[in-house]
Amino acid sequence: MTIRVRVRKPFRLLAPAKLNLGLEILGKRPDGYHEIVTILQTIDFGDEILFEPATRLDYQPPPEIEDDLTVRALQLLAGHGIEVRARIQLVKRIPVAAGLGGGSSDAGTLLGALVHAGLPYPLARQIASDLGSDVPFFLAGGTALATDRGTELEPLTPPTGWFVIVVPPLSLRNKTRTLYSSLTPADYSDGTATRRQAEHLRQYHVLDPHLVRNAFLRPLLAFPQVRLALDDMRAAGAQWAWPSGAGPALFTWSPHRSRADKIAALLRARGWKPIVAEPYQPTWQEALTSLLLD
Repeated sequence: MTIRVRVRKPFRLLAPAKLNLGLEILGKRPDGYHEIVTILQTIDFGDEILFEPATRLDYQPPPEIEDDLTVRALQLLAGHGIEVRARIQLVKRIPVAAGLGGGSSDAGTLLGALVHAGLPYPLARQIASDLGSDVPFFLAGGTALATDRGTELEPLTPPTGWFVIVVPPLSLRNKTRTLYSSLTPADYSDGTATRRQAEHLRQYHVLDPHLVRNAFLRPLLAFPQVRLALDDMRAAGAQWAWPSGAGPALFTWSPHRSRADKIAALLRARGWKPIVAEPYQPTWQEALTSLLLD
């Protein structure tokens, strides 16, 4: 049975970037993946997905993306009898391979839009899991404690405050795989700090900087660009900074917008292009009113 997805009127969705507000790796699993405990947070900065009415699927991946998860998501949908009739354009703003979840968000946001238009959630979840560990999170976004290989999600209360993010240049082929392979048992932990951070968010709705961890900090410090970015963030007034995901993106947090803006201004003076963002929860209103499944 074929399900057709049509666009009633042009609309756009934010495909939000994510931050890992702590990422602990417990060890390697028998299936080759790693067991992790992390807190995922979408922010109000990201790519844009533009939808327009069309009689057939019209999507061309951006040239800077080698393995476009949106293409793969559309192919998997077609394999399950979901015929998308739309012109789709992806406007990239999230730096590629930065630890900010760009490709995962693009695919997950597309699938999330279809869920809110009527696509069965179990099917969307299955496709998302096939695409990658981060993708299921973006079906809803927000704040979540993620365990297993990152696919078991427990919603959390988002922190108040603002993030300042810097992305140092790092050209590393198969970055995530390379950095995972550089981890040693000394980089593993039991996940306690991140679980305590989750409980802190439930109770107080703010981050505890003392509980932020990321197993990829040590291997990332092998790269001079990352060390320079960390030094400049501290010189700009950040009391702490950690990678998001496998980096190289680095972030700090402040409960006050004025403090975040001051750190960002000092980073700009040092030649960086910082991103100032706050927690974001997708509303999906445009998808609800503009997509039709029949």
